[in-house]
Amino acid sequence: MKRRSVTARLLLLTLLALMPAMLVLIYNLISARQAAYREIHINALTAGHVASLEVRRIVSSVRSTLEVLSTVPITRTGPGRPCSDYLRIVDEKLDMIESITVLDSSGTLQCASQPTMATDFSDRDYFRDAVDRKEFIVGTYIIDRITGEPALPLALPVLEGERTARVVVAYLDLNWLGARVRERELFGGNALTIADRNGIILAREPFPERFVGTPIPEEYQRLVRAPVPGTLELTSQDGTRRVIGYYPDQDSLYVSAGTSVESGLQQVGKVTRFGLAVIALAIVGPFLVVWWAGHALIRRPARQLVRSINAWRAGNESARTGMSGDGTFETIGGAIDAFMDELALRREQQQKDDRMRQMLIRELDHRIKNILSMVQAVARQTFRSSQSMEEASEAFFRRLHAMAGAHQLLTKNWQSASLKATVETAIQPFEDPAHPRFSIDGPDLEVASKIALSLSMALHELCTNAAKYGALSTDAGRIDIRWCFGEGDAPFTFTWTEQGGPTVDQPSREGFGTVMIERVLSQQLDAEVTLEYRPDGLRCDVRSRMRDLLGASSEEEEAAEI
Repeated sequence: MKRRSVTARLLLLTLLALMPAMLVLIYNLISARQAAYREIHINALTAGHVASLEVRRIVSSVRSTLEVLSTVPITRTGPGRPCSDYLRIVDEKLDMIESITVLDSSGTLQCASQPTMATDFSDRDYFRDAVDRKEFIVGTYIIDRITGEPALPLALPVLEGERTARVVVAYLDLNWLGARVRERELFGGNALTIADRNGIILAREPFPERFVGTPIPEEYQRLVRAPVPGTLELTSQDGTRRVIGYYPDQDSLYVSAGTSVESGLQQVGKVTRFGLAVIALAIVGPFLVVWWAGHALIRRPARQLVRSINAWRAGNESARTGMSGDGTFETIGGAIDAFMDELALRREQQQKDDRMRQMLIRELDHRIKNILSMVQAVARQTFRSSQSMEEASEAFFRRLHAMAGAHQLLTKNWQSASLKATVETAIQPFEDPAHPRFSIDGPDLEVASKIALSLSMALHELCTNAAKYGALSTDAGRIDIRWCFGEGDAPFTFTWTEQGGPTVDQPSREGFGTVMIERVLSQQLDAEVTLEYRPDGLRCDVRSRMRDLLGASSEEEEAAEI
């Protein structure tokens, strides 16, 4: 109860504190709505004024055309084709004009811009007004007798002295006038109406098809005959509530522009709704603050810390509090996350170290097995094929030295060795820096460890044979070593060519060196080995596939064996 009582007091104090701001907000909302109404009236009156100026410009343009036509001699010659042809040319150049006629003082047609059967226009009000008043007349809505289309006649009397000799009449195309009104692109329920002095609508947007040719309702006819422009809020014939700015009798035409009240108050409505929402939030907010503070600021972060720790203890090492910031619980959560991250890194590093240790042990075991097997094979073949123990010992130790050189390369990378470095290391004991005997050419690449070892042993045997019987046994001898390769199943070609040595004969039997070259290379590289004992020197060709040259790591070999 005490908690509720304190909360109620806090809410009451908050409400009292907010009361002045709420009153100011309500006052501003009312003032904004009144200002919006004033702006709607001003916009409607401005729009009506702009439209009336446009109508006045159109009427003035037609009057100027009629004044020019009235001075052209061809329109004074009376009935005849030349006058009609001239009027037709003028009519075709003026989109706003539906037709043009020249009438005599009795209303009889003298010539017209379009063919017509009508000849008597004396009953038309615009003709009688022009004759009687002897001034430019803007008529009222009619159906043109020449075209059969709705039109607005504009008549100009041609005076000779005090007498009206002729009347030149232009019929304004109401379809063209409607199109000009549509070009104004009225938005948001706004409207524009043009009517004659009798209140008959000549053009209207929107819904011209419903209202053109119909009278303005009787209760608003007073606006057509009003003495001065003004504004009025009303419900239009299409059911839209508007404020209209009306301009009566502008050159005998009535113009009104309507601004939708709903559209005009739309922004104010948004502000009003926003203000009411602010008031509601100011009242409801305090009721939520206490509950939110207890739940979000204390209970929820504490539960989050406990959940993360329990998840970690259950084996989910990716669990984190995800908390950050300067708050009390955020600082604790951040420290727990940092500790969990550090612990996870230590475990991950320990696992990596264990895997690396196991891999090194397997690699060492594999490498020792390979070395012992090769030493065993070299020893067996060396001592079996040698003539004496001294010769066997010397050959055995040289071959062990070649193996040691290859293994020295492999200590840099247990998995592979440079092909070029393997070749250079194998021939190094037989090369004289002062008088180079070897020519090496080929792109470098990393080859598997067993390939490097086998190739090193084979090169050692080739060098040994060349030093005893081949190109290295004379000062003029030279050895050319070349290789090239492609990708995937493309062939790898390795060539050893001796030149400049003593004449070579086909050996009567195969020695250990020849056997090692052929067997080791063919087995380890899965290669085709060819030895040619040509007179000018030995040539050794080795052909294999790139995938066999790259070989497999010791881990992959062990997996294959298993």
